[in-house]
Amino acid sequence: MNQDDELLFSEEDGGGDKAAARPGRRPWKVLIVDDEDQIHTVTRMVLADFSFKDMPLEFLSAHSGAQARDVLREHGDIAVVLLDVVMETDNAGLELAVFIREELRNANLRIILRTGQPGQAPERRVIVDYDINDYKEKSELTAQKLFSTMITALRSYRDIMTIEMSRNGLEKIIGASASLFQIRSMETFLSGILMQIGSLLEMSLDSVLVSAAGHDGAALSPADYRIVAASGRFAELVDRPAAGVLETAVWQDIQQVMTERRNIFRNDRSVVYFLSRTNRDTVVYIECQAELLESDHTLVERFCTNASIGLDNLLPGNS
Repeated sequence: MNQDDELLFSEEDGGGDKAAARPGRRPWKVLIVDDEDQIHTVTRMVLADFSFKDMPLEFLSAHSGAQARDVLREHGDIAVVLLDVVMETDNAGLELAVFIREELRNANLRIILRTGQPGQAPERRVIVDYDINDYKEKSELTAQKLFSTMITALRSYRDIMTIEMSRNGLEKIIGASASLFQIRSMETFLSGILMQIGSLLEMSLDSVLVSAAGHDGAALSPADYRIVAASGRFAELVDRPAAGVLETAVWQDIQQVMTERRNIFRNDRSVVYFLSRTNRDTVVYIECQAELLESDHTLVERFCTNASIGLDNLLPGNS
C-alpha cells in the first residue's frame, strides 16, 4: 500500500454519516475513473458506509478514459465522477471532462479531479480551462476530506437536479393539464387524473380517486364517498363505496385529508385533496413501490391544483 492509500485510511475522525441507508432509496451513482486498482479498492472501502439524505452510494469503475466513456453512455444518472488525470495518456482525464460537458452535454454531473502528479495538470490552469467542480491531490485526500468532498458534490448535484426536475415537471403539468381539460365527461375526467399522474411520475402506481358530491347542503357521510377511478392493486374497486372496501390504513389517510383539507406526503405515498369552489370532495391516494421523492410530491400537488380548476368547470352551474 502506497502513501496515498495510507492517507485515505487516515484515522482522522470526521463524524462520518454511518446511518444505514433507508431501504428502497435510489442510490447516488459514483464513477471512479483511475488506472490503479488500489485507488478503486481504497475509495470503495473508505466510502462503504457513506450515505447522503438516507441514500447510499453505488460505485461504478473504469480504468481508462475509453472505458469511462462507455460507462457514461450507459448510465445517464451518474452523480459524481472521481477522475484521475494521467491514465492511458497524460491528459486522458482532462479529455474525459471535455467529453462529458461537450459531447454528452451533461452539465449536472459533478467532476472531481484527482491527481497524483499535480505538476502534470496545475490546479489553477485546470480550474480555469476545464469545466470541473473540484481538484484534489491524492496525497491530501484523507478519509475525512474524501467524505467532505463527496458531501459537497452530492449536495450540489441534488440542488441542480431539483431545479431541473421542477422545470421539467412544470412543462409536463402544462401538457397534461391541456389534455385533461379537453375532456367533458366527469367520470372520464376523474379517471384521466390518475392516468396523467402516472405519466408525470413515469412509474406504475397503486392509486385510487375517491369523490363525493354534497346533497343540498347536507353533511357528507362515509357512505357518500365512492371510488371513481383506480389503478394497480385498487383497479377492481371502481364504483364501490370507499369505506367498505379500502384497507383501514388507506381509508384513514383519505378521511384525514378530507377532514383537514390538508395533503399528506410520506415516503411511499401521497394523499392529495382537491380544493374546489363547489361542495364536491375529491381525494387522490397514490402509493408506489419506489420511494416518492419530495419533487414527486410537489409535481402531484401542482398537477392536482390545476386539475381542480378543470373539475370546477365540469360541475353543473359552471361554464
